[in-house]
Amino acid sequence: MFRKFILLISMGLMLSGWFSASFAAESRAIKADEIRNVRKAPQTKTQINKQHIETLKPDLIIIDMSITPANPKKGQTAIFTAKVLNKGLVDSPWHQAAIRVGGDTYSPPISVHVLAPNASKQIARQVTINRPGKFRVTFIADASGGVTESNENNNSKYLDFMVEDMLPDLTLVDPEFSPANPKVGDTVLVEATAKNIGDYTAGSYHNGIRVGGQSQPTVIGSCDYLHVGGTPHIIGRQWHPTQPGTYIVRLYIDVNDEVEEHQENNNMVSFTITVSP
Repeated sequence: MFRKFILLISMGLMLSGWFSASFAAESRAIKADEIRNVRKAPQTKTQINKQHIETLKPDLIIIDMSITPANPKKGQTAIFTAKVLNKGLVDSPWHQAAIRVGGDTYSPPISVHVLAPNASKQIARQVTINRPGKFRVTFIADASGGVTESNENNNSKYLDFMVEDMLPDLTLVDPEFSPANPKVGDTVLVEATAKNIGDYTAGSYHNGIRVGGQSQPTVIGSCDYLHVGGTPHIIGRQWHPTQPGTYIVRLYIDVNDEVEEHQENNNMVSFTITVSP
């Protein structure tokens, strides 16, 4: 009986040791996994948040540029307009835009208030240019560089345009001669209507005529001025053919090139006149 009791106690101690060792091993394995998970989780979460925060910036660009009129004339006031658009992910703060025309050393700042994502603000400037030539207008968002953006290299765009000079443009229209079938000894009248189709009044100029093989035109009168769209006047000359044949007769306005014009190649009209015996 005593031996059985001792045997049962020994078996109980063995089982207790085995369970304790197994439980301890399992506990150590769980703790190791938990420690690894705890160390990794905060690092991954912190890295994702940092990348997300770095993308949340405004991005200001220029769109919808225009010039009115498209090709202004010297001395004419032109209106330059565009829009500042925020294509970023967060509001852009108040900033200043600018519109620089030609060789501007200074352009007045244009206030642009807070812009939500995808919101835009129109900016405009009026400028009178007093000389002809080729010019460039540059539209700039965040001209002072005070806004931190996701892209700092897309704040400006430009347009090139021409300023035309204000000049007259003298021309001759509606040429005619009579009689329609002249003979030797007839008085032939050749005439045309003078017009100024430019955008500035023409000053004093002379007219001329050239018949047949003449080397140079003959001056046949003058005009003190001719307004744009003003009352047209007639340039005419009588001619007395002495020989039969076919003649080329030319009438000229501004025959001596005294007036600077938009075009210099429309100052003459010609007639082909056949004179019978």
